[in-house]
Amino acid sequence: MPDTIDNKEAIQMMQRCKSEIMNLKATIARLQPKAEAYDNLATLLRLLPQQSVGMGEDLVWVLDKRIRELEPKPAPEERAAM
Repeated sequence: MPDTIDNKEAIQMMQRCKSEIMNLKATIARLQPKAEAYDNLATLLRLLPQQSVGMGEDLVWVLDKRIRELEPKPAPEERAAM
């Protein structure tokens, strides 16, 4: 088995990663109200200190960008037919 993968395999792998990340983001969005309610209650009871909110890199955007870069481009005559 070769040590490298071709673009098609890389795209498929990135699309699976993207799908999993999007599913996890949907789960997080569903659970967010419960988590916020817990944090608010805990803060009210002074059980947890105030936590700062930070932003991470959007991996779905990074994967989409890389997929677009690796996908084969249509030939000029194919683009003219579109």
